[in-house]
Amino acid sequence: MDKIFHSTFDFFTHALPGFCVLSAFFILDANLNYPEDFLAYAGKMNIGSGVFMLVASYITGFAINPLGRALYRSLGFRLFQSKPHAANESGLFISNKFILIREFSPNNFRYVETWHMFSAMAHNLAIASLLMVLFSIGKIAFFDPPNAPFWWAGAVLLTGFFFLFLHRAVKFNLWATDDLNAAIRALQLEDRAAGK
Repeated sequence: MDKIFHSTFDFFTHALPGFCVLSAFFILDANLNYPEDFLAYAGKMNIGSGVFMLVASYITGFAINPLGRALYRSLGFRLFQSKPHAANESGLFISNKFILIREFSPNNFRYVETWHMFSAMAHNLAIASLLMVLFSIGKIAFFDPPNAPFWWAGAVLLTGFFFLFLHRAVKFNLWATDDLNAAIRALQLEDRAAGK
């Protein structure tokens, strides 16, 4: 079960956003203007290309993770956190909290990690969305595609997705923090760790 969880975690937090980032570069191809152009190009890929794309997607997703984290913690929290949040209400270091919940409550630890997975996926997809917006505008400015309104509409839609993904990254992070604190408080894990 843990192997499945970690495989899922890696796919959604790294490979999927990394694939979106790499796919964004195809926007700058002057020969690809319509959705069917992209589908035809993807249809030409063979198994070897697919495996290479999967590995490259994972590495790319892994590389952009710190950028996504910095983005949602700076801009995301500024935009979408309406009230102060008790991130460290027990006074324990965050690493000690994770040790306690991992040792004494594996089920709750899995929930916390799931929220972190969704948060990481969201902030990495926010980076991918932002890149797609910039490349769409660049395509219009430098290549003058025959269907420019399509690319403008795509840029507007992806801008909306950018803010939506930032919002979800903040929300899932807060849920993870709340679950972590609630588990420690409800199960009295701090006292159990001290042998009380």
